[in-house]
Amino acid sequence: MITIDDKLDLFRKAVLQKVIDKYDTRLQAHEGENEKELKAFEKNILDKKVAFIEKMEDKAKEESKRMISKAKSENKSRVLKTRQMLIEELIDSVKDRIHLFVESEIYAMFLKDNLKVTLERFHEFEEVIVELTQYDHQQYGEIIEASLHKAGYRTNQIKLISTKEDIIGGFVVYDGDRSVRIDFSLAAVLRDNKRYMGQLVYEIINEARDSNA
Repeated sequence: MITIDDKLDLFRKAVLQKVIDKYDTRLQAHEGENEKELKAFEKNILDKKVAFIEKMEDKAKEESKRMISKAKSENKSRVLKTRQMLIEELIDSVKDRIHLFVESEIYAMFLKDNLKVTLERFHEFEEVIVELTQYDHQQYGEIIEASLHKAGYRTNQIKLISTKEDIIGGFVVYDGDRSVRIDFSLAAVLRDNKRYMGQLVYEIINEARDSNA
Protein backbone atom coordinates (compact mmCIF):
# COMPACT_ATOMS: atom_id res chain seq x y z
CA MET A 1 0.00 0.00 0.00
CA ILE A 2 1.35 3.44 -0.96
CA THR A 3 1.59 5.68 2.09
CA ILE A 4 1.28 9.47 2.29
CA ASP A 5 5.06 9.67 2.80
CA ASP A 6 5.59 7.68 -0.41
CA LYS A 7 3.35 10.08 -2.31
CA LEU A 8 5.18 13.03 -0.81
CA ASP A 9 8.49 11.66 -2.06
CA LEU A 10 7.09 11.28 -5.56
CA PHE A 11 5.48 14.71 -5.34
CA ARG A 12 8.69 16.45 -4.28
CA LYS A 13 10.81 14.74 -6.91
CA ALA A 14 8.22 15.54 -9.58
CA VAL A 15 8.36 19.26 -8.80
CA LEU A 16 12.15 19.44 -8.83
CA GLN A 17 12.43 17.35 -11.97
CA LYS A 18 9.71 19.31 -13.78
CA VAL A 19 11.29 22.68 -13.03
CA ILE A 20 14.71 21.69 -14.37
CA ASP A 21 13.35 19.50 -17.18
CA LYS A 22 11.38 22.48 -18.53
CA TYR A 23 14.58 23.31 -20.40
CA ASP A 24 14.47 19.97 -22.23
CA THR A 25 10.84 20.44 -23.34
CA ARG A 26 11.42 23.96 -24.62
CA LEU A 27 14.66 23.06 -26.35
CA GLN A 28 12.96 20.27 -28.31
CA ALA A 29 10.75 22.88 -29.99
CA HIS A 30 13.86 24.43 -31.54
CA GLU A 31 15.78 21.31 -32.50
CA GLY A 32 15.60 21.62 -36.31
CA GLU A 33 18.48 19.96 -38.06
CA ASN A 34 20.41 19.44 -34.84
CA GLU A 35 18.03 16.82 -33.39
CA LYS A 36 20.58 14.03 -33.13
CA GLU A 37 23.23 16.26 -31.51
CA LEU A 38 20.68 17.79 -29.16
CA LYS A 39 19.36 14.40 -28.03
CA ALA A 40 22.87 13.26 -27.18
CA PHE A 41 23.40 16.47 -25.20
CA GLU A 42 20.07 16.12 -23.42
CA LYS A 43 20.90 12.56 -22.36
CA ASN A 44 24.23 13.69 -20.96
CA ILE A 45 22.59 16.53 -19.03
CA LEU A 46 19.71 14.32 -17.87
CA ASP A 47 22.08 11.74 -16.40
CA LYS A 48 23.83 14.44 -14.41
CA LYS A 49 20.57 16.05 -13.33
CA VAL A 50 19.27 12.73 -12.00
CA ALA A 51 22.37 12.34 -9.84
CA PHE A 52 22.03 15.93 -8.67
CA ILE A 53 18.36 15.55 -7.73
CA GLU A 54 18.92 12.27 -5.89
CA LYS A 55 21.28 14.02 -3.51
CA MET A 56 18.43 16.30 -2.42
CA GLU A 57 15.89 13.56 -1.68
CA ASP A 58 16.45 13.27 2.07
CA LYS A 59 16.09 16.95 2.76
CA ALA A 60 13.15 17.21 0.36
CA LYS A 61 11.38 14.43 2.24
CA GLU A 62 11.80 16.22 5.57
CA GLU A 63 10.50 19.48 4.08
CA SER A 64 7.49 17.76 2.56
CA LYS A 65 6.62 16.11 5.88
CA ARG A 66 6.91 19.44 7.65
CA MET A 67 4.61 21.13 5.14
CA ILE A 68 1.99 18.41 5.26
CA SER A 69 2.13 18.45 9.05
CA LYS A 70 1.20 22.12 8.94
CA ALA A 71 -1.69 21.35 6.61
CA LYS A 72 -3.06 18.69 8.96
CA SER A 73 -3.03 21.12 11.89
CA GLU A 74 -5.24 23.66 10.12
CA ASN A 75 -9.04 23.56 10.35
CA LYS A 76 -11.39 23.85 7.38
CA SER A 77 -11.84 27.62 7.70
CA ARG A 78 -8.11 28.10 7.16
CA VAL A 79 -7.54 25.60 4.35
CA LEU A 80 -7.28 28.23 1.62
CA LYS A 81 -4.83 30.31 3.64
CA THR A 82 -2.82 27.20 4.41
CA ARG A 83 -2.78 26.18 0.78
CA GLN A 84 -1.40 29.56 -0.31
CA MET A 85 1.19 29.48 2.45
CA LEU A 86 2.34 26.00 1.41
CA ILE A 87 2.52 27.01 -2.24
CA GLU A 88 4.71 29.98 -1.35
CA GLU A 89 6.92 27.81 0.86
CA LEU A 90 7.23 25.23 -1.90
CA ILE A 91 8.13 27.86 -4.49
CA ASP A 92 10.76 29.30 -2.15
CA SER A 93 12.10 25.83 -1.48
CA VAL A 94 12.30 24.93 -5.17
CA LYS A 95 13.91 28.32 -5.84
CA ASP A 96 16.57 27.42 -3.26
CA ARG A 97 17.17 24.14 -5.09
CA ILE A 98 17.53 26.02 -8.37
CA HIS A 99 20.15 28.23 -6.74
CA LEU A 100 22.00 25.07 -5.69
CA PHE A 101 21.85 23.89 -9.30
CA VAL A 102 23.28 27.22 -10.48
CA GLU A 103 26.15 26.78 -8.03
CA SER A 104 26.81 23.17 -9.07
CA GLU A 105 29.67 22.02 -11.30
CA ILE A 106 27.44 21.05 -14.23
CA TYR A 107 25.75 24.46 -14.49
CA ALA A 108 28.50 26.11 -16.58
CA MET A 109 28.22 23.41 -19.25
CA PHE A 110 24.43 23.48 -18.96
CA LEU A 111 24.45 27.23 -19.59
CA LYS A 112 26.99 27.23 -22.43
CA ASP A 113 25.53 24.30 -24.39
CA ASN A 114 21.90 25.41 -24.05
CA LEU A 115 22.83 28.89 -25.21
CA LYS A 116 24.73 27.50 -28.18
CA VAL A 117 21.71 25.43 -29.27
CA THR A 118 19.31 28.35 -28.79
CA LEU A 119 21.45 30.79 -30.78
CA GLU A 120 21.18 28.59 -33.87
CA ARG A 121 17.81 30.29 -34.43
CA PHE A 122 19.56 33.68 -34.46
CA HIS A 123 22.45 32.89 -36.80
CA GLU A 124 21.15 35.13 -39.61
CA PHE A 125 20.58 38.22 -37.44
CA GLU A 126 23.14 41.02 -37.59
CA GLU A 127 22.87 41.70 -33.86
CA VAL A 128 21.88 39.32 -31.07
CA ILE A 129 21.60 40.28 -27.40
CA VAL A 130 22.11 37.72 -24.63
CA GLU A 131 21.08 38.71 -21.11
CA LEU A 132 22.77 36.88 -18.22
CA THR A 133 22.91 37.39 -14.50
CA GLN A 134 25.74 39.66 -13.46
CA TYR A 135 27.52 36.70 -11.85
CA ASP A 136 27.19 34.49 -14.94
CA HIS A 137 28.32 37.34 -17.18
CA GLN A 138 31.46 37.90 -15.12
CA GLN A 139 32.14 34.24 -14.42
CA TYR A 140 31.36 32.64 -17.79
CA GLY A 141 31.26 35.52 -20.28
CA GLU A 142 34.69 34.87 -21.82
CA ILE A 143 34.06 31.12 -21.99
CA ILE A 144 30.73 31.65 -23.77
CA GLU A 145 32.18 34.18 -26.21
CA ALA A 146 35.04 31.84 -27.09
CA SER A 147 32.60 29.00 -27.64
CA LEU A 148 30.36 31.11 -29.88
CA HIS A 149 33.31 32.43 -31.87
CA LYS A 150 34.42 28.84 -32.44
CA ALA A 151 30.91 28.00 -33.61
CA GLY A 152 31.16 30.63 -36.35
CA TYR A 153 29.56 33.71 -34.82
CA ARG A 154 31.21 37.04 -35.54
CA THR A 155 32.77 38.97 -32.66
CA ASN A 156 30.42 41.94 -33.06
CA GLN A 157 27.34 39.80 -33.78
CA ILE A 158 26.68 38.52 -30.24
CA LYS A 159 26.48 40.95 -27.33
CA LEU A 160 26.46 39.62 -23.78
CA ILE A 161 25.01 41.93 -21.14
CA SER A 162 24.13 41.72 -17.44
CA THR A 163 20.40 41.90 -16.78
CA LYS A 164 18.96 43.98 -13.95
CA GLU A 165 16.12 41.50 -13.49
CA ASP A 166 16.31 38.58 -11.08
CA ILE A 167 16.38 35.75 -13.63
CA ILE A 168 18.20 33.43 -11.13
CA GLY A 169 20.17 31.77 -13.92
CA GLY A 170 19.93 30.76 -17.56
CA PHE A 171 19.54 33.49 -20.18
CA VAL A 172 17.25 35.64 -22.32
CA VAL A 173 18.05 36.02 -26.02
CA TYR A 174 16.62 38.46 -28.58
CA ASP A 175 17.65 40.10 -31.83
CA GLY A 176 18.57 43.76 -32.12
CA ASP A 177 15.04 44.72 -33.21
CA ARG A 178 13.46 42.48 -30.53
CA SER A 179 11.38 40.75 -33.20
CA VAL A 180 12.35 37.35 -31.77
CA ARG A 181 12.80 36.77 -28.06
CA ILE A 182 13.42 33.52 -26.18
CA ASP A 183 13.36 33.44 -22.39
CA PHE A 184 15.32 30.46 -21.09
CA SER A 185 15.87 31.98 -17.66
CA LEU A 186 15.41 29.75 -14.63
CA ALA A 187 13.05 32.37 -13.21
CA ALA A 188 10.78 31.87 -16.24
CA VAL A 189 10.90 28.11 -15.80
CA LEU A 190 9.90 28.48 -12.16
CA ARG A 191 7.16 30.94 -13.07
CA ASP A 192 5.77 28.57 -15.71
CA ASN A 193 5.44 25.83 -13.10
CA LYS A 194 3.65 27.76 -10.33
CA ARG A 195 0.25 26.50 -11.43
CA TYR A 196 1.54 22.94 -11.49
CA MET A 197 2.94 23.26 -7.97
CA GLY A 198 -0.30 24.81 -6.72
CA GLN A 199 -2.29 21.89 -8.09
CA LEU A 200 -0.01 19.36 -6.42
CA VAL A 201 -0.22 21.15 -3.06
CA TYR A 202 -4.02 21.12 -3.34
CA GLU A 203 -3.97 17.36 -3.96
CA ILE A 204 -1.63 16.74 -1.03
CA ILE A 205 -3.84 18.76 1.34
CA ASN A 206 -6.86 16.74 0.24
CA GLU A 207 -4.91 13.54 0.87
CA ALA A 208 -4.12 14.72 4.38
CA ARG A 209 -7.75 15.68 5.10
CA ASP A 210 -9.02 12.33 3.83
CA SER A 211 -6.55 10.45 6.02
CA ASN A 212 -7.87 12.30 9.09
CA ALA A 213 -11.53 11.79 8.18
